[in-house]
Amino acid sequence: MKRDAAVVFVHGLAKKPAPEKLEEIWMWALSRDNPMPSVFAPPNSGIHLDNRGIPKHFGYYADVFYGTDYETELSSYYESATDAGEAEIAAEVAGMEDLPGKMPSLTDEEQFFVTRLEAKFSAQLALSPVAVANPVSSFEGASEYEIASWLPAPVKQAIVRAAAMEAYYYLFDKEYVRQDGRRFKVREELRTRLLDKLNAAREESDRVIIVSHSMGTIVAYDVIRNCDNCPHVHTLLTLGSPLGVKEVQDELRAPGSSKPDFPPSRLDRWINIYDPLDPICGADPRFANDYAGAGGKGVEDIKESNWGRWRHSATHYLAGSRLREQLIAAMGQ
Repeated sequence: MKRDAAVVFVHGLAKKPAPEKLEEIWMWALSRDNPMPSVFAPPNSGIHLDNRGIPKHFGYYADVFYGTDYETELSSYYESATDAGEAEIAAEVAGMEDLPGKMPSLTDEEQFFVTRLEAKFSAQLALSPVAVANPVSSFEGASEYEIASWLPAPVKQAIVRAAAMEAYYYLFDKEYVRQDGRRFKVREELRTRLLDKLNAAREESDRVIIVSHSMGTIVAYDVIRNCDNCPHVHTLLTLGSPLGVKEVQDELRAPGSSKPDFPPSRLDRWINIYDPLDPICGADPRFANDYAGAGGKGVEDIKESNWGRWRHSATHYLAGSRLREQLIAAMGQ
């Protein structure tokens, strides 16, 4: 008997904890009741997928770049009810170092792509918020934010470099040589992994939902849009996504098209959740005007606070009341 829905999760950039630990952390973030009540007014009940009879699959790809050198500093993931401190934030972004494998020589086109992407991420990172007394009111505008002097310059540079290079390896389907010598055609490998998860989910339910974060949103959109063997997806949820950045869009649009599009034949709904001060998506966080609608379908943009001084946290997005509302609706429950 098929289930009401099945959910496939796809993580974002940088080194991560081991797959089973990262899944545990994401499920903890999604299931806790009334997180950060000063930002999300109660009730904001957690979603327990197992209790609802919803099977889940976790798309993991950090090992392609980092092998089994898993992130072991987990305090930033299990942050307290208040905003994480500088030590916790530093721990979270510590994995965003330069990719440890052998780096290729870039063509002029590839170097232009990386340079432009780094510039956009760097400009947005300069707007990262300082400590604020009231996370709710601070979300209303950028006037209460200034350059994040608390974040060391080398860490900022590492964030920017990791984001740009992971996007480069994927979008240009470059071969990545890991430190242990293992080789991956990055786009091919990540597509295959996600397709395997989607096909498994499709066997369990006719209503497949993807919840993707950060660079994982690029993989999710690309598979739905450009892989003919992708099963039908009911809802795509993108969190803190760089899919609004023109340089990324240029590598994803169909040949002969002036802009990327909504793929209606394989997708029913696309819900994009963003915080405008997220350094990865903030350069262009809204997609409705970027991705051409088709068949009466288009992207639905929803603004929601990621709160605090580091606005790209997956666990913060999973705590959001609007994200949870949309996920429950997508599951048909």
